This record gives sequence, C-alpha cells and structure tokens, in this order.
Amino acid sequence: MDPDTLSLSQPVFQCLSNTQARLENHTELGNGSSAAIWRREESDLTRYQHPGHHTLSCYLGGGHAIRRIFAHHTQGGGGPGRICLMPGDGDSHWDVNGPIHFMHLYFSEQQLKALAGRIQDKSSDHLQLQDMTFMEDCWISSLCQQVIRPLNWQDNADRIALSSASDMLMVHLLKNYCGDYIRLPESKGGLSPYLQRQLLDYIEQHLDHPLTLQELAAFAQLSEYHFARMFKVSFGQAPHQYVTERRLNRAADLIRDKSLSLAEIALRCGFSSQSHFSQRFKQYYHVTPAQYRKGH
Repeated sequence: MDPDTLSLSQPVFQCLSNTQARLENHTELGNGSSAAIWRREESDLTRYQHPGHHTLSCYLGGGHAIRRIFAHHTQGGGGPGRICLMPGDGDSHWDVNGPIHFMHLYFSEQQLKALAGRIQDKSSDHLQLQDMTFMEDCWISSLCQQVIRPLNWQDNADRIALSSASDMLMVHLLKNYCGDYIRLPESKGGLSPYLQRQLLDYIEQHLDHPLTLQELAAFAQLSEYHFARMFKVSFGQAPHQYVTERRLNRAADLIRDKSLSLAEIALRCGFSSQSHFSQRFKQYYHVTPAQYRKGH
C-alpha cells in the first residue's frame, strides 16, 4: 500500500505516518471521506493540532494504557470498542503506552454540512461536532467491527457497502453528536414503481462494474441518504445487500456454463479476484463455486 497515493488533506493520517504506527488498510470512500486501520506497538507522544478535518476513531484492540493529555489533567479509559471523536478545529494530545489497534474515519466539515442539508432539505451552516474521548457507543463499535472491517476494502464488489456504511456513520454522528442539528420527520415513502423498474434494470446491466451508492443515488436523482432509505422501504434490504445478492445469483447462473472459468465469472459479476468471489459465494450458498458447479 503506497502512502504517497493518499490525500494530503488528511493531516491526522500524515501525522500517524510519521510515527511508528503501521498502516494495515486504507481506502478512499465514494462520498469523499476515507478510512484507515492502524496498529501501534511502541510508546510515543502524538499530537493532532487543528487538522482541518474531523476524525472518528474506533478501538479494535488494546488501548488500555493510552491517555489523553489536557492542560491540567490526563484522561484514561481506552480499550476495545471505545470511541474517540476529534473535531477538525480541535487540538488533541495523546500519550500512547502499550499496543493499540484502531480504525479511523476521516471526513470534512463540508461533508457533514452537506449531509445535514440533504437530510433536512435545507442549508445547515451551524453545526458543532462534539469532542469526545473514550466514549461508549455500541452502535458505532458494532458497525466498525462487524460491518466495515470485514469487508474487502480493495474489491469493487464491496465499494457500495463501504460507502453506505460510512454514510450511516456520519448520519449517526450528525444526529447524536452535533449541536444545532434539528431532526425533521423521516420520509416513509419508497421509490415509485417506474423508478424501481428503471433502477433494477440499471443494476442488472452494471453488475460487472464497481457500483457505488453515489452512482445509484444519482441515477435516481436523490441524495444518497434519501435514496438508501427509500430503496430499503421499496425492496426490504439495503442497496449493497441487494447488489451483492444479484452478483451472486448471476454467478450461480453462469457457473452452469462450464465453458467459463471461475476467474472469468468473478470478473463478470463485479468481483476483482476469484478468491474474494469464492469467499462470498460460500458465505451465501454454503458451498464453494467449484462444489456448486459439480452439483449442477
């Protein structure tokens, strides 16, 4: 993984790159945010000074001995599942002791305001993201550890799930940790029957492409937030779940054509590698693609 390809607009990422921290995974997300997984083994002092972007940190392992340094006191309480929220205009100083494994989500103030505006259908210019240290939020922790982390961050087939999950995270932050955010009644309607047909046709024609939530929402001429909600109302599942099922259903049909190799089928169904395709296929059908082919 080449750090030179990463956005220079992420000073927290760059700061960690200059320490003994080891980068395990990184991806740019379709909504302009990015995510990274880091591991630190060495004790060190780290300071993020007014980075200009927000950072959500979720502890995956360790972190019991880390302390945040304030002007007149220090604060402990880290550990697996704990969450830190660092606003872009803040200054945070950390005394890292002992091993720590954590995930970061980086996003801008502009993204947060734009998301609030899309949800509320009006301008949101006065948001204040809270500064939180070692808080407990089981919803965030579960989403990071059980949904985002297991995904293949480099595979096109998981791009829509990654972007959907990052949007869900930011909506949660907006509703629970932003001052001056006013909740409006949620829309309960679904997509029109005509749009449903058009959308499903579009998905079928592009299953071999790296479909994203942003692309599907643009096709429906809706914000990503409203599109995801209306899609679930209409089809009973999230967009990424539907797309993944359609990829696997198509793969099952193609496997019956024994003139096609499994690697070719993987590419035709939007998976960037045969190994990732095989893993997802087995999770869904409880047999490997090869075993499925033998039975058909």
